[in-house]
Amino acid sequence: MSKFWTFLILTYPVLGEDVESVIMFPSMKECGDAMPAIYEPIHKVYPDSMAQCHETRVLSSSLRPKSRDD
Repeated sequence: MSKFWTFLILTYPVLGEDVESVIMFPSMKECGDAMPAIYEPIHKVYPDSMAQCHETRVLSSSLRPKSRDD
């Protein structure tokens, strides 16, 4: 199974402006697993915030073996 780079996007209001923070993960699963630990403290301070994982089309790994360059 292939894995794709996934961004955890945090959006929260600061002084009337939306601020975005982005953290990169090597898969959707790792992003989802990390989200509660990262997002919950932000949500406590910024209740109007949100978090989402966005999967890219850029491979981070694949089951296909890489060829060796001799």
